[in-house]
Amino acid sequence: MWYKIVLILIILILFFVAVMVIDNHRFVVRRYTLRSKRIRYPVRFVFVADLHEKSYGKENEALVDAIAALSPDAVLVGGDLIVSGRIKREAARKNGDAEPGPSDTNWMKHSLSFVKRLARISDVWFVAGNHEARLSYYEEFRPYDRVFQEEMERAGVHFLHNRRVDPFAQAHDGEDSGIRLCGLELPMRYYKKFTKTALNKEALFAMLGTADPNVYTVLLTHTPVYFEQYAEWGADLCLCGHVHGGLMRLPFIGGVMGTRPNLFPKYSGGQYSYPKGDGGGESSTLVLTCGLGMHTLPIRIFNPGEISYIELLPEQQ
Repeated sequence: MWYKIVLILIILILFFVAVMVIDNHRFVVRRYTLRSKRIRYPVRFVFVADLHEKSYGKENEALVDAIAALSPDAVLVGGDLIVSGRIKREAARKNGDAEPGPSDTNWMKHSLSFVKRLARISDVWFVAGNHEARLSYYEEFRPYDRVFQEEMERAGVHFLHNRRVDPFAQAHDGEDSGIRLCGLELPMRYYKKFTKTALNKEALFAMLGTADPNVYTVLLTHTPVYFEQYAEWGADLCLCGHVHGGLMRLPFIGGVMGTRPNLFPKYSGGQYSYPKGDGGGESSTLVLTCGLGMHTLPIRIFNPGEISYIELLPEQQ
């Protein structure tokens, strides 16, 4: 009897390993449609996050081709293009004796190639994730932070850095879309393991100012942990990543592992809602991507990489 149990366990292990290998090397497109009376004309954009130096084919050709086929008005990138641990290894190899020059970009070669090709498709807007935030937080990484920003800007990436723009006006001859894109870059203290640093509305007001109730506000930021606070601040749509879909996803449950780490996180992937803080009876929507890459734990089970394709439409008459 025992050998049958062992055989079943071996079969199950092989099955999950096969699923993990497959899901680690594929991605899907997930589509979302949202409407508001404040949106003046239809727009469509692609949202991605957590590439972590992953490459789907040479120079991410498969990924870029899939995004190009969607013909987006803009591409929004929610952070963690890189893996900061690779920079640590690079810094250790150099023994801290030399600062990286403009050509020393091996640690970001896949993400740099990716955004260069994206910028040929449409405008690319970016906010930092925790891996990019480490570059400015740790003194020994600051030369790499300078290289990262210079190379990304040279590639055509627009950094938001806690500011707001209308990313779709250019696609419609400068006409106001009724949409404002706000980029929120949280400091490293909001990415602590095992604990959750409180984030109140006053801190959000200090970083972003007040949300304009007359426009549809899209908040691009990395972590979904503070979705309720984003909604109370006044965001209509929040775009987040960070949790990698929970590593493994189960039917009717969702992601298994959070980032702190915690089991069965409240937000792991997909669409969520929470009441807005303006008292108008509307809800804020969270679109949480499962991301494209991985680091440290290279695990994706029933959880392929993800491109989020989002249409924002005027309210139906």
